[in-house]
Amino acid sequence: MSHKPVADSSERDGTSYRGLLAGVLVVAVAVSLAWIVTAVRTIDHGFDITDEGYYLLSYRWWSSNPLALTGVQYIYGPIFQLLHWDIVALRVFRLVMIIAGHVLFGWSLMRWLRVRRPDAPKTKLWEFAGIAVVLAAGGMCYSWLPLSPGYNDIILVGSFTVLSCVLWAAVAIEQDRKPPIWALLLAGVVMGVMVVAKWSSVVVLALIVAAAVVVLSGQGLKGVVRGILWALAGVAAVALVVHLLVVPLTVAVPGILAVNRFIADTSYTPATLLQMYWTTGSELVGKTLKQHFLLLIAAAFAVLARNPVLRIAAWLLAAIGLAVSIYQAFDKGGLEGGPVNNGKFQVTLLAAVLVAVITAITALIAKRWSPGKENLRSWVILGVLVVLPFVQAFGTNTPLYMIGFNAFAAWAALMIVVVASIDTAPAVARTTTAVVAAGALVAVAAIAYGGLILNPYRSDPYRELTTATDLKPLSGLKLTPETAEGYTALDTLLKPYTTPSGRPIIGFDKMAGTVLMLRGRPFGEAWLAPKERQRTVAAIKEICSGKQPRPGDRSPLLIFNRRVTQLEVDALRTCGLDFRTGYRLIAPPATTMNLQVYVPAAELAGRTP
Repeated sequence: MSHKPVADSSERDGTSYRGLLAGVLVVAVAVSLAWIVTAVRTIDHGFDITDEGYYLLSYRWWSSNPLALTGVQYIYGPIFQLLHWDIVALRVFRLVMIIAGHVLFGWSLMRWLRVRRPDAPKTKLWEFAGIAVVLAAGGMCYSWLPLSPGYNDIILVGSFTVLSCVLWAAVAIEQDRKPPIWALLLAGVVMGVMVVAKWSSVVVLALIVAAAVVVLSGQGLKGVVRGILWALAGVAAVALVVHLLVVPLTVAVPGILAVNRFIADTSYTPATLLQMYWTTGSELVGKTLKQHFLLLIAAAFAVLARNPVLRIAAWLLAAIGLAVSIYQAFDKGGLEGGPVNNGKFQVTLLAAVLVAVITAITALIAKRWSPGKENLRSWVILGVLVVLPFVQAFGTNTPLYMIGFNAFAAWAALMIVVVASIDTAPAVARTTTAVVAAGALVAVAAIAYGGLILNPYRSDPYRELTTATDLKPLSGLKLTPETAEGYTALDTLLKPYTTPSGRPIIGFDKMAGTVLMLRGRPFGEAWLAPKERQRTVAAIKEICSGKQPRPGDRSPLLIFNRRVTQLEVDALRTCGLDFRTGYRLIAPPATTMNLQVYVPAAELAGRTP
């Protein structure tokens, strides 16, 4: 019967671990700086007229256009206004929010883990290394999405913040103290903000709230009720502030309900979404198993290798598995970010997650998971870490993993817990898990670089964005020379019709950014998509019927990047506008960026020499 040697004083105070922890800290800080510096470099480069343009146009007119799918404009809109409608400043705000959210989550995690792992190295390097690892994983927020903030950022950072509050409560309960009121209130406030930003956030909130109830039950029913009441007070405070200081709920809610009514017959049903999530998720798992099966087998075998011969074999298998996985990552595009590489880079990171999960499960079965370290509350928290990335993405109409991997920090936290919990496992298992985790962080740096520099979201590569536009709405963003010249020419041509700013403009389709660039405002929803033309028409009719406020007294300008259909003609007729006789093409499309730009015939005639 073997016995684990008693740790000497240097092990207890962390002296023997300082070199290792310092190495982890250096790698994690280097990865964090890599993606943060890259984000800063690109903060004033590129502009996506589709999704990013939609975000910014809805924020720009947040107080006067209640037709919106969610209430995110009531969160970022006032912030955008405080920043004087500066797109670059808003992008900086997003970067700061992401950094702060990950640091808070990392700090909360390590504080909780210190209580759950009292035999961890007695040095602050341990906490700092863990926080840096979580922050490094935050680079996935820049793997492929636009630079400007959207509701996905609020849900992600909000989920981490609410979970951080649960971790603070868990620490207090482990120490026989009441959870701090500020943590309970903050959780409620953030939950309220998340629901305003995107109603489907109730799914991830239900998960975290269920975990919170289990944690608070450590102090009995009274503790649960106390926590719920303080959290509800935070939610109520958000509702009150929004209603009194931002927008009356009697205005915001009907607008959101109207848009959701428009899409009721055309949007994905929950069953359809779940089917799509399952199909695409299964494909991703299949790719991962095919490309990295040897490494996954090595992870399990490393835990089970008990005698010297098996451990030598485990070292060899782990080395070969790592080599094959590294080759696969390079060969299959698993280190390249950007929308074009969705479904590729996630495979690399999922392999790292599966190594940690397989190691943990094998260690539990083989009784190599340090005994006596978990209770019901900690198991629930670990379960939340496992599923949080996918659950917080629920509601997206893209494959779940595309949004889910933005929350890779939750899985990085899981890796930290696994590494800290298998100290009785063979060295080959501990080393393999740690090396794979470190490799995943390096992959994050490469993926973020690709998403920001090489393949930015619906924009040209960074090296081609060399010309700063002088158009005020775009805040001096750097574009390609051709794009900047085209925008300037279009603005000059239409300036007589768009001055003063706020002229209603309808951009068919996915041209919200063009409307913003021309200092226009939406006529109906800010979002117009080619696959949702009935939704577009319904929003126009909603305005024309008087159910929603009409944006000014000027007729809208019309911009098409496709042919005009009878749907648009009929919708405009409900506003008393006859497209056939009431509008004229201002110039040949070849001179207007291949767009068909129509202005009211009376205005055009009045300006014709």
